Amino acid sequence: MRKIALLMLFIVVAAPSAWGDPYRKKDVDPMLSRWMFFLGPNLSVAELIPGADLKTSRTIGTLMIAYPERIINEEDAPPVDLKDVVPVATVIRRTKPDKALTALINLHLDPDCHFSCQGASLVSRKHIGYRWHVAWELSPNYGGSSGPPVEYRAVVTAGGKVITPDFYQFDTYISREHKQWLCSILKLKLPENQQEQKMLSQQQIEERGRAAFQELLKQVKVTPGADPAQFEFQDCRAIEFPLRVGADGKFQYMKAWGVNFKEIPGSDEKKIEDFFTVWVMEDGTVSELKIIPIDS
Repeated sequence: MRKIALLMLFIVVAAPSAWGDPYRKKDVDPMLSRWMFFLGPNLSVAELIPGADLKTSRTIGTLMIAYPERIINEEDAPPVDLKDVVPVATVIRRTKPDKALTALINLHLDPDCHFSCQGASLVSRKHIGYRWHVAWELSPNYGGSSGPPVEYRAVVTAGGKVITPDFYQFDTYISREHKQWLCSILKLKLPENQQEQKMLSQQQIEERGRAAFQELLKQVKVTPGADPAQFEFQDCRAIEFPLRVGADGKFQYMKAWGVNFKEIPGSDEKKIEDFFTVWVMEDGTVSELKIIPIDS
């Protein structure tokens, strides 16, 4: 699970309120945070999600926030003149990340972070109209940070419509010997009819994840002279992703199971701590699994 497009290292201030706080969040699940420990190259959003807009899409750890180009490039109807473009103050107010987005991102980070607006720019796109791009930067709630800033980019039409991005939970695993990436991409969305949805048991979910992973391994092209990659089942556990705040003020969650596999090293290889996650939703939907050549 070698992952990082944007890295933020947190420098925690050693204070009793930070270290001894009984209400401090639990550790981030390794399925969501191992990018912090297994640093290395990673794929771009465009490679993982063809058709994603590179200027506005972002990855935050293993969370991908992607704006489809077809949505970004939709023409304003009717066209909006420059003098009638919605004011920047309105744009910033409308795009302020809500509790659900903040919780979703903080699910992947430790310590928790908060957003601060770093500015908005009005972009003129030929034959389309104007778009506001608003940069919301993440900063830890305590301590400091170093390294490139991590941000969420909001997009608003000239008329004031906030464009909603797609959210994905993803994993990438690099097979250097075979020069290929194993990729697992799950779109995060609430079920339309959750009460009527058929829920699989954990055993059924595990079986579905195992079967999907075996089909993926069949697609791995073995480098001449090298042994095929061998994996073993590690575990299967669930994560609840907060995606919306309901009318009652409570979070609405999407539950997904991570079916994890660990590569078996050869006799002359070092022990491998990294693992690969196949995501399976409660209704049995499996994350998109694909292989991307390293030199593509």
